[in-house]
Amino acid sequence: MLLSELLYGVDHSELTYDVDVTGIASDSRRVGPGYVFVCLRGTKKDGNDYAAEAVARGAAAVVTDRQRNDLPFVRVPDARLAESVMWNNFTRMPARDMTVIAVTGTNGKTTVAYMLDAIFREAGFKTGLITTVRTSVGEQTVDTKGGSSVSDADAAMTTPDPEIFYPIVSRMRDAGVRVLIFEASSHALSQRKLDPLTPDVAVFTNLSEEHLDYHGTMENYFKAKARLASLSRSVVLNGDDPYMTRLASHPSATVCRVGLPRVGEPYDVCALRCEYYGLNGVKYVYFSRGAVFTVRSLVPGEFTVQNSLFAAAAAMKAGVSEKAVRDALLGFRGVEGRLQRVTPTDAPFSVFIDYAHTPAALEALLRSVRKMRKPGQKITVMFGCGGDRDRSKRKRMGAIASSYADLTVVTEDNSRGEDPAGIIKEIVSGLDREKPYAIIPDRKKAIEYCVSEAVRGQIVILAGKGHEKYEINKDGKKPFDEIKIVTDAVERRKREGTFK
Repeated sequence: MLLSELLYGVDHSELTYDVDVTGIASDSRRVGPGYVFVCLRGTKKDGNDYAAEAVARGAAAVVTDRQRNDLPFVRVPDARLAESVMWNNFTRMPARDMTVIAVTGTNGKTTVAYMLDAIFREAGFKTGLITTVRTSVGEQTVDTKGGSSVSDADAAMTTPDPEIFYPIVSRMRDAGVRVLIFEASSHALSQRKLDPLTPDVAVFTNLSEEHLDYHGTMENYFKAKARLASLSRSVVLNGDDPYMTRLASHPSATVCRVGLPRVGEPYDVCALRCEYYGLNGVKYVYFSRGAVFTVRSLVPGEFTVQNSLFAAAAAMKAGVSEKAVRDALLGFRGVEGRLQRVTPTDAPFSVFIDYAHTPAALEALLRSVRKMRKPGQKITVMFGCGGDRDRSKRKRMGAIASSYADLTVVTEDNSRGEDPAGIIKEIVSGLDREKPYAIIPDRKKAIEYCVSEAVRGQIVILAGKGHEKYEINKDGKKPFDEIKIVTDAVERRKREGTFK
C-alpha cells in the first residue's frame, strides 16, 4: 500500500514523497524494511526516542507529532489517532460492511457482549467477539497474540491496540463475520483507538469509580466513555445510572430501566415484574412500545436482569427478532469468571469465582448473592486490590465486604510493584472490626483457608480475578489458577473425610 493511501483520513503535513509501505509498527524492535514507524508517547516512554533506531531497521517513514529534520517524517497533530486510522486503512477497513456493536461501562461489559453474541448467533448471523475474556468467531476462539505499542498494557486486555484489533477484525471479515461485537475500554476511547469505526449500536452499562489513576477524575472518566456515543449511530443506555442518563440527548438513544419508569422521565425499555429464583436464575417482562415479552435466564443475580435488558434492547434495535432474543437468553449459561460456580454439584457448600474488582461491582455481586441465599446460609468473601492502581477504592471495598458478608478474607490481588502488606492495610482500614475477618496475604493459602473452613450450605465468593489465570507481583507475572486451587482443596477435604 502506498504511504498516501495509508494516510487517507489522517490530518498530516504535506507529503513530499510517496513510497510502498509493507507494515506499521509503534515498537522500533518490530520494524522491518518499508515499514512506517509511529512515535507514540506513553506514560514511561516516548516513541520519538526510538525513531532513529526504527529508520536504521528499514523504516521508510516516521509518523510523529514533532518536527523532525534528521529523519524522513510525516507530522500529525495526534499520533495515536493516526495509528488507528492507518491500521484501519492498512487492513482495508475491515468492519465497513459489518453490523458493529460496541459495549462500554465500568461493569457488565463482558457479560452484555457475550449475551449479544448469543442472540445474534441464535438469529443466524456469523459473529465476531472481542472481549476481556475471549476473542472468537462464532464458537471458535481466535489467537490474538501480537506485540503491543507504548500504551497501558492492562487496558489493552479489554480493547486490543490498533496493531492487534484491526488485523483481528480483518481476519473476521475474511471468515465471513457479519456482526462485530466488542468491549470498548475508556483507555481505548481516550487514546482514540476506535475512532475509525462507526458502531451501529453502542451500549452503555454504568459508570462507577475505576481507572482514576489514569483519568484523574470521574468527569474525565465519563468523558472518555462518552466519546463512544459521538462515534455511534445509536446508543442503548442505563437509565438507572446518573452518568449514563447524561447521554440521553443522543439523537438515537434508547433508555433502559429495571423497574417502573419514574414520573416525568423518559424510558424506552423497562424490565417489569422481576422474579428471582436464587441460584436457578431470573425472569422478567421486557416492555417497550414495540414489544412486550417474557425473558427467562438461568444465570442468577439481579445484575442478570440489567445486563440481559441492555443486550435485548441493543439486539432488537439492530433488527433481531423477539424470538431470537428470548431463545438465546434462555439458553445462555454465563461467562467464565462471572459468578462461576467451581465446586462440584455434590459439594455441601458452594464456591464461586467472580471478576468483581471495583467497589460498585463487589457491592452488586454481594447484594445479589444475599438475595439468592436460603435462610441460614452464610457468605464468605475473599478479595484484594490491585497494586499501582487507584488507592481510593481499597478502604471502601473493605467496608462493602463487611456490610454484606458474614466473613471477609483479605488477601493479595496483582500487587504489581507495591508492597502487598500496604495494600492490605488500606483495605482493612475499611472493615467493620466487630464482624469476623481474616488477613491471609498469600492468595493460594487464603483460598485453601476459605475451602477448609466452609460448612454445609456456605457460599464462598472469590472476587477479583475471575477468568484471569495469573498473578502479578514485584517479581513479575506467574501462572495462578483459582479453579485448580479450589478443586485440589475440595479433593483434600474428601480424602480427609471432612467433605460431608
